[in-house]
Amino acid sequence: MHTPTLSAAAALAVALAACSDDSGSPTSDGPMSPAPVALGSRHLAPGRVETILPLTGLTDMPEGIAVNDQGDIFVGNRRLVGEQRIGEVLRITPDNRVSVFATLGRSAPDYNAGLAGLAVDATGDLYAAFISHDPATHGVWRIGRRGGMARLPGSEAMLLPDALAFDAGGNLYVSDAGQGSLWRFPPAGRGARWLRHPLLAPGALGIGANGVAFVPPATLYVAVTEQNHIVRIPIRTDGRPGTASVAAAGDPLQIIDGLAAGVHGDLYAAIVGFTIVGTSPVVRVDLRTGALTPVTGELGRFDWPTSLAFGRGPRDHKSLYVVNSGIFPEGRPDAAPGVVRVGVGMAGAPNH
Repeated sequence: MHTPTLSAAAALAVALAACSDDSGSPTSDGPMSPAPVALGSRHLAPGRVETILPLTGLTDMPEGIAVNDQGDIFVGNRRLVGEQRIGEVLRITPDNRVSVFATLGRSAPDYNAGLAGLAVDATGDLYAAFISHDPATHGVWRIGRRGGMARLPGSEAMLLPDALAFDAGGNLYVSDAGQGSLWRFPPAGRGARWLRHPLLAPGALGIGANGVAFVPPATLYVAVTEQNHIVRIPIRTDGRPGTASVAAAGDPLQIIDGLAAGVHGDLYAAIVGFTIVGTSPVVRVDLRTGALTPVTGELGRFDWPTSLAFGRGPRDHKSLYVVNSGIFPEGRPDAAPGVVRVGVGMAGAPNH
């Protein structure tokens, strides 16, 4: 197991404390920031980078991204209003129109509160993790493709619901960063904690199991932020977890966050603290060998990347769309909050 150096952990603690100081039931709540314009070229060569959705520094703090089979991109945004943040899901259509798709409510301005992970199921419904600690809104929400929202039964008991991924049977897995656990929600019925394990545990900052990716036919991978590694968890035929083990670890994974699976079984990881530890913002992980390879050397548009998803539908299938929180882009205007596209030269695994 690889643990963070004191300097990296200390720097992360200072950064998270600083971002926390930026000064009800799901509903619409206040006007959105001026409507941004989505951009983007048709194809992007491997390693090349472009911003497709610029947001507003200090006001917007996005996290969570999902792309449906029609090419709609959904982005979770935590928009600062006064001393609270409004959880909004933004939708970018294939013709680059941007709108607010859903609003989940208010949360504290802390780094570990508000909208977190997003995922799309086989029918096109969207799922969102919302950390509010308000009994009326905290948990995981299903947002219908044609409207309507419902909280998944059992999710209100999670501490810090974070990243989401579906398996081939339509079961939804959600990481709980505070508990160091995974929860499982069947297509119908109540969800429950599926696995709690020392390899998923948080450290002093309280951020353990984070990004989640499903690799067919039956394996989950979980990024563990404070342990700087990726954990492999087989899904047994009876639905129970198999033996957890470390699939990859090393310095390039220090302060890891989101995961996305490639069509050939490799993983792509967002390194949220890459500017702190001097690594790459997106890393490719060879699950056969554990080898870690930087995806791009173009670093200027990244600051605090958290989540990533492959293009689908009419979008470039060989590009990753990366949520850039843009918390500390001082002197780097291109690293403001928004969505950054990275060419990777291969497509993603099926959504579900």
